[in-house]
Amino acid sequence: MITIVTAPTIRAVTLEEARQQLRLDTHDEDMLLAIHLDAAQAELEWLADLRVCPQTLAMVLDAWPDEITVPVRPVTIAAITYTATSGATVSLPEADYVARTRHGFMRIRPAAGKSWPKLAPDGQITITLSAGFAEDHPNLAISRAAILVKTASLFENREGASCLAFDTLVNQLAARWV
Repeated sequence: MITIVTAPTIRAVTLEEARQQLRLDTHDEDMLLAIHLDAAQAELEWLADLRVCPQTLAMVLDAWPDEITVPVRPVTIAAITYTATSGATVSLPEADYVARTRHGFMRIRPAAGKSWPKLAPDGQITITLSAGFAEDHPNLAISRAAILVKTASLFENREGASCLAFDTLVNQLAARWV
């Protein structure tokens, strides 16, 4: 299970950028526009297993699998802690594991010659992750374009309509990770 520890402090696309996309001169519908921006970003993140804006996440496990796959991207590992057999929460040293990205997803396994440490009977593992694109990452530009076209579609077609341009951009993002 992944939870948000520190939520993003910004949107991938600002209200002003969305207003420009829609050629809106007033702020009369900013609340509706903000709702559509949030919905478009959430849909993009869900469909493409992404976290667009910088945030901190925690992934909690009840046991050590052979290899841990983090189901969102892009991420880096900030810390791995676990409940040792003594009951204490212990940080796993970076030298004890290998983290590699394959198909865009972070995979974590014990380092060569190492094994996962023993857990307390009711222990757990917490992997703290830094997620989101850097400002200059090319996938951020594609994500922002997808959010803009989806927001425009939601705004202009309030009764609901599919958005082929959004679907195309989401598929393009997904293909970039293969």
